[in-house]
Amino acid sequence: KTHPRISFRGVMDTLQAEIILCQLMVSGEAAKGLQELLELSRQIIACDVLDKPLHWDRLLGLTEEELRSRSHRPQDFYGQPHFMPQASDGAAVVWLNRCRCAVRNAELAACRAFEIPEGSSRPDLLKALNRLSSSVYLLMIEAKAKQGKERD
Repeated sequence: KTHPRISFRGVMDTLQAEIILCQLMVSGEAAKGLQELLELSRQIIACDVLDKPLHWDRLLGLTEEELRSRSHRPQDFYGQPHFMPQASDGAAVVWLNRCRCAVRNAELAACRAFEIPEGSSRPDLLKALNRLSSSVYLLMIEAKAKQGKERD
């Protein structure tokens, strides 16, 4: 139970539970997006267990590069700059932030589990987890931007 890969799988189980809880707390496109992230997180575990490469094309309808670009420059795409979440941002943003923290923990566990002297034995899984984090962040940005429009 102390092997880093077993620990990683446990953290991935927790991530999936957090995504499901978050789905109960958000609605609309965010909930649909979370379903995509849940499915990818399940593929990540399966690829680890079966020692198969992970293949995926898009998340939230975006390519890897589009996810990266949008998460680095949200003002350009959503009219919402980077922000530090707070209670006044509302439940959806706070729950999405909690989910993003769980993704980050999974990413760190993956780094430990797949660390080798040359870098990582599973760069495919690490990149997917990084893009999962970017995806949740975009859902947060969208929720925050929507909240701002509702106040106007």
